[in-house]
Amino acid sequence: MKTGHCSLLGVELRWIPARQGSKGFTRDFVESPPLYGIGPECSAVYFRIHDGDVTRMRRIAPKHAKPGMVLGSAAYDNYGTMLLESHTRLDEECLKTLLSNGVAELLLDDQRVGNIRVKPIVPQQLEGKVVQALRRLLLENRGASSLAASNVDDVVRTMHAIARALELEFENIGEAVVTGITSQDDYMYIQPVKAATLALLLGRRSGYIGAELASLGVANLLKDVGYISIPQEILHRPDLLTEKELLKIRQHPTFGYELLSQHHSCNGVIANAVLQHHERWNGAGYPYGLKGQDINPFAQIMAIADTHTALLSNRPGRRMYMPHEAIEYIRAYAGEQFNPELVELFVRQVPCYASGLTVKLNTKEIGIVSDANLGFIGRPTVRIIYDEDRGKVSKPYDIDLCKVEYQHKLITEIMDYC
Repeated sequence: MKTGHCSLLGVELRWIPARQGSKGFTRDFVESPPLYGIGPECSAVYFRIHDGDVTRMRRIAPKHAKPGMVLGSAAYDNYGTMLLESHTRLDEECLKTLLSNGVAELLLDDQRVGNIRVKPIVPQQLEGKVVQALRRLLLENRGASSLAASNVDDVVRTMHAIARALELEFENIGEAVVTGITSQDDYMYIQPVKAATLALLLGRRSGYIGAELASLGVANLLKDVGYISIPQEILHRPDLLTEKELLKIRQHPTFGYELLSQHHSCNGVIANAVLQHHERWNGAGYPYGLKGQDINPFAQIMAIADTHTALLSNRPGRRMYMPHEAIEYIRAYAGEQFNPELVELFVRQVPCYASGLTVKLNTKEIGIVSDANLGFIGRPTVRIIYDEDRGKVSKPYDIDLCKVEYQHKLITEIMDYC
């Protein structure tokens, strides 16, 4: 096996062959900052993620952070820029920085957590680089009748790298993202990237590999490219749209199809998926009102990933959903908005209660999710740290809510996250 290097969005990367570590594959990346490295001769993809980097972490929303708390992982903005290093002890200035930059969640170093593994599918640095590439494409081509080939190639190349990485590491990937977008201004740049990760996960579970999987990711990233053909005053109007303006908004899939059909790397299945990503299983979608399996297979996946990510985000006129609420919504509309078979796959791959979340049980116990127990919807393993009768638990212990002896215990609240 050979080592090698490549450039992804202006960042020089190198990759090295796999090493078998004492706890599965050790994944060392040889660059700083750590990003995916993909090349024609690589056999594995590496990040600087070791056991110490992904354990002993607790998730909280930044608004619940307090001075004196310590970051267990570096905090990044939505464009992949590091705001605070790992192990930073938070102070008032740090808190202002986090809130002003729209950081959705923090991973805190918490001694009570022990060996809880908290790791996203796509590192925040790389996710931010993809957001940058998509933002450039949308801004630099606004109002244009065609897309600059260099912008399209950046997005396509990046998604092929991410899809390849996910495929190679599929049995050892992290948990799907459970955070949405807090920034209204940057929503159209960030949301497609987060949705693309979910679509790749669902696509891989559905059997897509190689170029097909990458094409699914590209279609997700470019699903809203048609917005560049819609006047900005309509897109960013804070109040309700007129019926005429709403009809204009609903043309964005058609506009996107027309733009992407001009590029050989995006015509065909990608352009058609973009055209149909607002079609719905029962025929109530647009632009054609297609039903069931008449809808492009990629578009069926995109509908679920797009909706889930949107539900988790701040949107005009409604509050953001909590992760378990978003899963419940997707399940509720199986067979109506969404392909029911895909919904069943999705809800068993995306956690209701992600590792590191603090939860309260109906028994008045408080704990931190130590294992999402993917496949068992809404029944994670919880590490108990507080009991109403005994107070703080000196030796935290796990209870697996999937087991019969704990079936009477129910999660009633997610703490420090909404």
